[in-house]
Amino acid sequence: MKTHLSRREARLAAMPHASDGRTFGLLVAGLAGLLTVGCGPGGGGPPPTPPVEVTVAEVQTAPVEDRLSAVGTIQSNEQVTVMPEAAGLVQAIYFTEGQRVEAGAPLFELDDRKEKAQLEQAKVDLDLARQNAERVEQLAGTRAISQQEIDQVRSQVTLKEAVLAFAEKRVAEMRIVAPFAGVLGPRAVSLGQFVTTGEPLVTLTDDSRVKVVYEVPERHLARLQTGQKMELSVAAFPERRFPGAVDLISPQVDAATRTVEVRAVAENPDRVLRPGMFARVETITGARPAAVVIEERAIVPSLEGFAVYVVTNEVARLRGIKLGQRMAGRAEVVQGLQPGQKIVVSGLQKIVDGSAVASQPGEAVAAQAGESPADPRS
Repeated sequence: MKTHLSRREARLAAMPHASDGRTFGLLVAGLAGLLTVGCGPGGGGPPPTPPVEVTVAEVQTAPVEDRLSAVGTIQSNEQVTVMPEAAGLVQAIYFTEGQRVEAGAPLFELDDRKEKAQLEQAKVDLDLARQNAERVEQLAGTRAISQQEIDQVRSQVTLKEAVLAFAEKRVAEMRIVAPFAGVLGPRAVSLGQFVTTGEPLVTLTDDSRVKVVYEVPERHLARLQTGQKMELSVAAFPERRFPGAVDLISPQVDAATRTVEVRAVAENPDRVLRPGMFARVETITGARPAAVVIEERAIVPSLEGFAVYVVTNEVARLRGIKLGQRMAGRAEVVQGLQPGQKIVVSGLQKIVDGSAVASQPGEAVAAQAGESPADPRS
């Protein structure tokens, strides 16, 4: 059986209850209050963003050197193989292998008894020739002797003097000495052995200095000059730097590699550098005593190059810069900054161009010269 409601009953059912009316009124009143607070005299939108805490550093000046990096091989400054000028029997050896000797120190002595006998004969012949010359000189100017005979006697004196000098040279050749100061290698002969002219006896190496040979790309040739300072390092002593100077620049460029060979001479006071060592070389091609230098961590890469945040009146502004020489932990700025300006070095990820900052001072940029730069060939 269907129940039909009258029109009055339907209207009464559609009307809200008293409790629903009270809830709706409260919502309307609350919304009006919010609008009144936001639009009233004390309103101004959301509260302002607090300044971001960052660390800043002052732009400094420091000496900067332009360096050209390369790798090379160490060679001995001077090295010879000692050989005899005359054949003979090894009569004495005056050194031990590996010994350091001075220039002129005796190394070997060959049997010189025959040469000394020839020397004594040359002395006697010279004395006789001089006595004959004295007697002839007394007769000069008389008709007892002709001028031709006088000239012959005089020439005999000159000849005997030459023979004596040759005999003295032969005796001296039997005593073999060091041509320069250095360290001796292993000897190739033994006592009592007969050696011939030009036979290798021992090697002598001057290790007070070393030469280092390296190659530089041809595009850097205009930056190189003889006499430029350089530093080398080796894996055996990674903390040490050995100073030197460019000694030779090859007049030719290798057509296969398009590089030019450069040779430098470096000091080796402790004799720790050995021929054949692999060396890293830095040639100093230029220097600026007061270059603008910043910490590398302050640099922000951008689409147009590099930039830094410069802080003025506690506001950080992004400014484009042009970099020069890059070094370990530092970078030279050739355009865009002036000494004394403050830049953000920490907290870069929290700010944008125009951010309000609360700056805290950081440590100044290290200004020590001679730090190893990045390879400029990269």
